[in-house]
Amino acid sequence: MMPFPRRLRPASVALAAAVLLTAAACTSTGGSSAASGPAVAIKPGDSHPATTVTVWSFTHLPNEVKAFQAAADRLHTRYSWLTVKLVQNKDDADFTKAVAAGAPPDVFISSSPDSVAKFCQNKTVADMKPYLGAAGIDLAKTFPVGDYQYMQYQGQQCALPLLTDAFGLYYNKAMFRAAGISTPPKTLDELRADAEKLTIRNADGSVKQWGFVPAEAYNVNNTLYEGNLTGSSFYDSNGKTTIASDPNWGKLLTWAQRLDAYYGQDQVKRFVAQYQPHSDDASNPFTAGKVAMEVDGEWHIGELADNAPKLDYGIVPVPKLAGSNASPGAGETAGTVMYLPTRAAHQQEAAFTIANMATDTEFLTDLATEVSNVPSTFASLAAWKNAGDPHWATMIAINKDPGSGYTPLTPASAEVGTTWGTAIQSFDQSSGTPDPTAMLATTAGKVDQLNAAAKN
Repeated sequence: MMPFPRRLRPASVALAAAVLLTAAACTSTGGSSAASGPAVAIKPGDSHPATTVTVWSFTHLPNEVKAFQAAADRLHTRYSWLTVKLVQNKDDADFTKAVAAGAPPDVFISSSPDSVAKFCQNKTVADMKPYLGAAGIDLAKTFPVGDYQYMQYQGQQCALPLLTDAFGLYYNKAMFRAAGISTPPKTLDELRADAEKLTIRNADGSVKQWGFVPAEAYNVNNTLYEGNLTGSSFYDSNGKTTIASDPNWGKLLTWAQRLDAYYGQDQVKRFVAQYQPHSDDASNPFTAGKVAMEVDGEWHIGELADNAPKLDYGIVPVPKLAGSNASPGAGETAGTVMYLPTRAAHQQEAAFTIANMATDTEFLTDLATEVSNVPSTFASLAAWKNAGDPHWATMIAINKDPGSGYTPLTPASAEVGTTWGTAIQSFDQSSGTPDPTAMLATTAGKVDQLNAAAKN
């Protein structure tokens, strides 16, 4: 729901992706789709007019650009008629402007799913279900449920996954041993107790070594507050937010605020200001040995391999609220999404390209290795060379857990995320141990108003 700080097969499955049929497309805002008419099959052995498919991507880091270009080249080698022209460093705002100008790319790859519902509601992107059905791709048999459900809106499959982000608790094993802690925490109460044992203060009371910093404003800590730790759904069956009606939200916020208060609000603020710019580099506090535990995404495994190869660490699912119905092995999962613009100039070929990229095991495993992400299909997860590594194994298990996933999306998701995040940060920084009831009620009203307005 809230934007992330970064971004970022059996042969029969790949063949099914290749045997892609076009279907009558949705009508986009501002005019008709570029594709229409009867279904036409594109088969691996068929001749096809030479076509260049323009793919816009969020990628800009050298390793990401290299990996995506290799995938584009491999598609051209496999299908000589298909040329993929990659345009890097494009975000949702760039895509929206291109759509408004009537010149969208054929494929758009976004770093975040936060615009899925909005793009689907206003017909900016096409429903992929007809294409998937024609290609014989069964979503439930191809992808873990948490990898594709958050890309659905009102019965439409508005995007497909391309790699996955999973979030876990990283912990420094040497620091745990020094503090006399034998196992990582499984509940939030245990996390709080371990954090205090792991904290070392200077003579003046300032923090020398942090156990854990739960401030929402730091790194990917926003993922703590989206329901996976408490087994809470952000919305009820009527589409109303549960943050005021489900008491577990208040318990979670109180837990985090009290731990922030343990360290001192001024010290937490200074920590966030100092380290937020370094959440993904060698000065990351967990990497540098200044913090014993940190919630982070799977890409951090690659960063640690580069920046702290001798660090003795482990990863476990983020601890859950005791007494809740949260799955112990679940966690936040999200990731890169691929859109088929409704008015793509080459919609048939674009859908063919997306299906290949979404289901090709070789492409997904190579790309996952290069950019340190989790592959997004069951087949690629099974085939991936990193699957046996204990660090990656934890992230894969989180990805596969049925309780994992992303906050249900609405057309107002970006605004909802900002509203919710601002409220949590304000509560984090409040003095004493206040009751969050009034704040949650006020925020719930704002969230419901945003969603109601976005439907019009």
